[in-house]
Amino acid sequence: MFGLLLHLSSLTSSDYGLDTHLHLAAIESNEDGTPNLEWGDVRSEDPLASNPADEQILERGWWQILELYPSWLLPFAALLPMLALIGILLVMANGRPHLAALVAIHPGLIFATGRLYPESTVALAVAGTILASLHIFERRGWALLQWVLLAVASIHLLVLVKGLSSMLGWGLIGILFVWIALDRTVPKFRGYSRNPLMGLSLSISIVLSAMIAASFMTEGSLSTMRTHPVAWLFSLFVAFFDGFGLYLLVGLCCWPFLPDLMGSVKEADENGSVFLFVFVAAGTLLMSMWIASLWVFEAERWNLPLWENMFLMGNNGRYLTALIFPLLLLLHRTVGQNSCSFGKPLLFAMLVVLPLSLLAGLHGQTMWTDDAAQSFSDEIDVGEDFLYIDDEGLAMHWLYTFRIEVDPEGDRAVTGHWRAPDSNWQIELEGQVLPNRGDLSGVRYLVVAPDIVADVPEGWEKIASGTAPFLNGGGEWKVYRAIG
Repeated sequence: MFGLLLHLSSLTSSDYGLDTHLHLAAIESNEDGTPNLEWGDVRSEDPLASNPADEQILERGWWQILELYPSWLLPFAALLPMLALIGILLVMANGRPHLAALVAIHPGLIFATGRLYPESTVALAVAGTILASLHIFERRGWALLQWVLLAVASIHLLVLVKGLSSMLGWGLIGILFVWIALDRTVPKFRGYSRNPLMGLSLSISIVLSAMIAASFMTEGSLSTMRTHPVAWLFSLFVAFFDGFGLYLLVGLCCWPFLPDLMGSVKEADENGSVFLFVFVAAGTLLMSMWIASLWVFEAERWNLPLWENMFLMGNNGRYLTALIFPLLLLLHRTVGQNSCSFGKPLLFAMLVVLPLSLLAGLHGQTMWTDDAAQSFSDEIDVGEDFLYIDDEGLAMHWLYTFRIEVDPEGDRAVTGHWRAPDSNWQIELEGQVLPNRGDLSGVRYLVVAPDIVADVPEGWEKIASGTAPFLNGGGEWKVYRAIG
């Protein structure tokens, strides 16, 4: 109950997160049938400037789930699947609340609820996949059909929310069904599917082969595996401890039970427990490799030191909360009900986590851009533009946080632009148009991010300023308006 209260508090005290603002912008633009980011791709071709002509289309993603909710229910879009996940855990533990309580106080999930992030929906989709798979191992005849349908629906929900291709969903379904079919029909394969170490070696080989192949087939973030191997390996090491160590073991308060868990898993010879172990291990490796690739790719693109970018994007480790259900189910099945009994180890683990849970639930997240946008949203005319000056890291994400206040319905035709402080944006305000950049001739308002030194040219007057919240880095932001 305390955890649920923190989730409700997070709803009331937090603004939407950066990624959520992107998806809300896609919903608004989808009224004409094209879910695009109309102020430009968040990974702009020019790393120092945005270009509204280079619209990013979000063909699939979290926005499609958010679009299903009526406006009055939208703030609860992350809480409702969280409640469903807690309900499944209560049923799984025969009404005992110990596992559900650990999930309810998880600071990462409280954080996601307030910011309308999809972590609880992803965790629920994984839970559906796990439950369906365990039943498919055992069922026969027509009883299989409902669990097969649940597995297909859950995996496709997972890839949809993450904005991945539906073909990847069918590929994952194929791997899952092949694993189960071989376990049921091929006795020799049971040496892998019912042996934790053999199953682990097979699953890791599959993940590594798939990710390495993808690094040669794409030019996106995964390509950093081959272009920056040393930096990528270092990032992988950090991503593992960030995601699995902090967001799973510490966030779930289950790290004191890890030695008992590993000891029980080594002796497991039942396909369900081995499947859970393999799923958690393979999922951890897959997502850690993905996070490491994102860190290296964005650091290179934004010209940031790798360590600074890892700190800036450290909350990417929350992606591993997708594995909460299989990890807790594995703990429940292998160690037993005494695994989460209230004792000194669990008490110490909770003393570590509860301050973070309180911070996520009671403080929430506030955005200085709300106040900055409100200072000129009533004055800006239809068709006018504004310019946002900020450093490269996540600047385009911050640009889209102005959208709700400045042009929520998209009917004012307001365009937001972004420039880095050293991008020579002053000459663009004078009318010069540079390649791969938007035209700034229509800019009438100028927003300077906190602690950014900007040489504002003559002909502009300051109309507003304020201090950003401490958790946003603090510092003074400023808003200018063109004179005349």
